[in-house]
Amino acid sequence: MATRKIAILTDSSSSLDYLDYDLDNMYMFRLPIFFGSQEYIDGETINLDEFYHKLETEEDIPTTSQPSLGQVVEMYEQLIKEGYTDIIHFPISKGLSGSYQSAFTAKSMIEDDINIEIVDIKTTAVILGYIVGESARLAKDGKSVEEIIEFATKHVESYNVRFMVEDLTYLVKNGRLSNASAFIGNMLKIKPILEFNNEGNIIGSQKIRTTKKAIKYIVEEMIKASNEQQKVLYFVSYSKDQEIRKKLEVEIESKGINLSQVLFCPLPSVIGAHIGNSLVAFGYFVTE
Repeated sequence: MATRKIAILTDSSSSLDYLDYDLDNMYMFRLPIFFGSQEYIDGETINLDEFYHKLETEEDIPTTSQPSLGQVVEMYEQLIKEGYTDIIHFPISKGLSGSYQSAFTAKSMIEDDINIEIVDIKTTAVILGYIVGESARLAKDGKSVEEIIEFATKHVESYNVRFMVEDLTYLVKNGRLSNASAFIGNMLKIKPILEFNNEGNIIGSQKIRTTKKAIKYIVEEMIKASNEQQKVLYFVSYSKDQEIRKKLEVEIESKGINLSQVLFCPLPSVIGAHIGNSLVAFGYFVTE
């Protein structure tokens, strides 16, 4: 059997810039961020500090865009030239972006030249980045396309996360909170607990009155759920607000979890554009 050469492809919503993967078979679209008519490229022409400064000082609510069809086709063609026999493409959740559909359109244009698998893992940020990074590692270890997709699918089905924001403004205005109507009336009074549903959309699941109680709820729920698993890797994802992150760390430590064993990862700018600067998330991957 001929040796397969597998490329793993994703986008900058994956937090890969902040994860410890340095593999030459990983490729990433850097997504654009717009403040009004001004375009920036996530991680190239704007970094996290610059992004949050603009978020706090610009009047415009930032928006983002998916890779153009031409960019996707160009990437696929480039990977063909580099000798890849297979591409496994992990775009941001199709519940949050049109990237998934664009990938299928691009695939239909050149699929005779290379085997392209497009996998919707129905999430983003550190969860997407972890699955992408581990998939690239498996490809380097000689695993097949089928084995890698099986790994990714298994982890999508078993990860768990809850997150909260101090301010729903960005999620609501960007249309990324699927059941926003249930929360808007109480935006100033509650701390919404958010999660991904089975379609990869962000939904509100609980309404809690204070930040302290919300953080306590998130940590207790995740630890309770993780205790049913054999082995897990906890993770924390966060935007700019360091005060709320510190409160989460204190609560995690109070439950006997060593922070050195927790994966910490900032949200990329392209996700911050829709979330704002006050998100914290706590969750886990099932590793066995």
